[in-house]
Amino acid sequence: MVDKINIVDLTVIVGLVIALIMAIFYSLNELAMSIASGLLGYIGGTVKSATQTKGEEKR
Repeated sequence: MVDKINIVDLTVIVGLVIALIMAIFYSLNELAMSIASGLLGYIGGTVKSATQTKGEEKR
């Protein structure tokens, strides 16, 4: 099953990944750790809300 791509979520994720790579490249360890945890939290929240939305549609 292929769902529609959410442009806003994709833009946020790509931006955070680019920022994470730049922070690692410039040896900003604390910033990289903060960006990585924010990225994981954002992806987790997006997946959780998408799963709940699908569950509501199937009912």
